[in-house]
This record gives sequence, structure tokens and C-alpha cells, in this order.
Amino acid sequence: MTDADRILAALRQVLREQGLTYAELARRLHVSEVTVKRMFSGRRISLERLQRACDAVGISLFDLGRRARAQSEAEPYRLTIAQERRLVADVELFYFFWMIVHRHGLASICRRYRVPLERARQWLGELDRMGIIELRTGDRFALKVPSNVVWNEDGPIERLIVARSLPVFMQRRFRREDEYFRFVVAKLTPESIAAFRARMREVAEQIFQQSVDIDAMRSDSRTIGAVVAFGPADFSLRDVVVSASERLAARPR
Repeated sequence: MTDADRILAALRQVLREQGLTYAELARRLHVSEVTVKRMFSGRRISLERLQRACDAVGISLFDLGRRARAQSEAEPYRLTIAQERRLVADVELFYFFWMIVHRHGLASICRRYRVPLERARQWLGELDRMGIIELRTGDRFALKVPSNVVWNEDGPIERLIVARSLPVFMQRRFRREDEYFRFVVAKLTPESIAAFRARMREVAEQIFQQSVDIDAMRSDSRTIGAVVAFGPADFSLRDVVVSASERLAARPR
């Protein structure tokens, strides 16, 4: 999406908030409704007409641009598989990338984590080649992605994070008010399996979208881990009980 697209999207959002139609905006601008539709369809629009549209809905051009910027920063950027593979190949580069994307300055990163400046410059060069940043003179750079970067489902980064964090996460007792855990073993038909799998996938996506669209920008938001798993349980209750009994018996007394 180009900057012009974002500006028009922000203006369209203002219309929705005020309950205005294209026809009403056209009346206020003293143009035809077809002209307004062309304006929002992505065709060329002059700065003068954009200013007139802002005046017609009672918003300054500056505020419209600020809205467009906020919406742009809220749009998640999904890494490519190639970018993910490069990042997981060098865990230090991955963490450096994460700090840069979340607006930590180069000097503070080097000072806090005792990273030699030359090493940080090498990482900056790699991120530039990956299309994450645009290098400029004097160790300066510009981010080419928003801060809410996301990665691919079951991609290289997700597999790395699951492998390293899930065992630690599952050691929690899940008894606090902001936690929940229940493990259920049941017999289901293929139809029920398909229905529950789809519902669980929907729940996982809903949690993610709630974070991206609304909650992440609030000051009272917290980082929450959510594990949604569903699959065949290739064991019997007897296997579990016997295994637990054997472990208890093996404990030193």
C-alpha cells in the first residue's frame, strides 16, 4: 500500500465514523458522486482537492496524515520464508533485528549488550540486504517495516521459538486469574475432529488479531503465551498411570 493509498484509506475511515456517503461528500465538494468514487479508487487526486475533502469532513490535512501513519504502523509486516531462514541461521542477528525493529537505537544496543560497533555494522548491512532497513551515512538507517512484524505459521522462526520456549512455558502451574489450562482426551468422529480443529484455529487467529488490531497499542497490555494444540493421543490411560508409577518408584527414598 502506497502513502497515497493510506491517506485515502484514512479519509474513508473518517467518512465511516461520521456516517457520510460518497454522495454526501460529493455534495459538499460540489462535484459528482462519480468524481468522488474515482478519487477513492486510487486514481490521481490533487493536493487541493484532498484539502477540500478534509475541510468538508472537518479534519485537518495534518491530522489525516497522522491517522494514515498510525494505520500504517498498525499494519503487520509478514516476513518472507527466505528472511526467516536467514534470521534463524544467526540467532544474534535475529535478536539484533528484533531490537532494531522495536526502535532501540544502535548506540544503546551496543552499550547494553556489549556488542562491538563493527559487528553491529555487519548486522545492519545484512538487514539492509534483506530489505528490513535502508542504510544511510554515518551508521544511520531507516526502517522499511513497521514495528509489528509477524512471521509465518509453522515457519522457521515459529519452529525455533516453539522449540526453545514451549518447554519453559509449559512448566507454569496455570492457576492464576490470567491463565488457563485443561488437557482433555476424548473419542471423536472425523466430523467432530474437523469441526473442533477449525474452531481452535479460529481461536488462535482471534487472539493474534486482537493483539495486532487493538490490544498491543494499549498501555495496560501484557505479553501472553497461548498454546492451541489438537491431535491424536496415541496412548492409553493405563500407559500414563503405569509410567507415572514407575517414575515414583524410581525416586530415591
